[in-house]
Amino acid sequence: MKKAAILFLLACTLIFTTACLNKTDKDKTESLLNPSSNDISEDSTASSDELTKTVESFLADSSSSAPSSSSASSSTSKNLPGQPAPPKGSKAITLTFPEGFTLAQIGARLEAHNICKKADFIKSTQTYNFSYYPLVKAIPPSSKRAYKLEGYLYPDTYTMYTHMRPQDAAGKFLRNAEQHISGYSYSGMTTDQLVKLASVIERESNNSSDMKMVSSVFHNRLKKGQRLEADSTRDYCTHYLLKPNGPFSDSFKYYYNTYRCAALPAGPICNPGAAALNAAAHPASTDYLYFFTAKGKNYYQKTMAEHEKQLKKFGMG
Repeated sequence: MKKAAILFLLACTLIFTTACLNKTDKDKTESLLNPSSNDISEDSTASSDELTKTVESFLADSSSSAPSSSSASSSTSKNLPGQPAPPKGSKAITLTFPEGFTLAQIGARLEAHNICKKADFIKSTQTYNFSYYPLVKAIPPSSKRAYKLEGYLYPDTYTMYTHMRPQDAAGKFLRNAEQHISGYSYSGMTTDQLVKLASVIERESNNSSDMKMVSSVFHNRLKKGQRLEADSTRDYCTHYLLKPNGPFSDSFKYYYNTYRCAALPAGPICNPGAAALNAAAHPASTDYLYFFTAKGKNYYQKTMAEHEKQLKKFGMG
């Protein structure tokens, strides 16, 4: 609507400008509505062309710098879920949610600052319809997936408001995820699979400089049909899924614990950041199939024999 109004105003300006340059009689006025008419002078044609170029330039700039139609309407609609007006009488609070935080950890931080209750936040991510976000819509439905939006609550610093609706708080993360996660891809993997892998890389790496090497190990294992056997997936089951710490039955250890399940876990085990997503999409080129961490450093091996030898060397075998 806004672009249509701008086009109308600029078209009127074009007609008016040309009219002023050719005002002699009624017949000349008709020529203003017919640019092919020979009655338009060279000067007026030049002025018309110049204004037309200005219009085209303006529209080109607008289309390149402005958000998409859906984003634009989102920014102007105060009631759109995910970006509403702040609650009346609320207080703005800036909160940072680090890479690797889980859904439960995010909920706990929100509750600690009176944004919303942790339980309500988690419930909203499970039951609220966020399918207008393409990333969310593309998540395949599965009864084996514990938390649908785990992995898609993009880590960043946000301005939250006290007493927000939980779905509005979740919407802030999802809007950000759309801008960051969608740009990553790896041949043969869906975006959701990439996010799952990135979440494991996030929790298995000591720092961002390790991530591409860790990624190479997991990619190599996946290509060979081997289990990932990542300790972080077992820990996720213990602390966030299985009773008594989590709400899910014991069967979920077969869906998430990569010592038990084949390939990737049923869902992401945390919310990965840009470095982990990039590592999942661009692993280092290696032949490594194993690694372990000792004294804050990762050690990589190509064979099980080499792996076990290194573990014994560090007193871990």
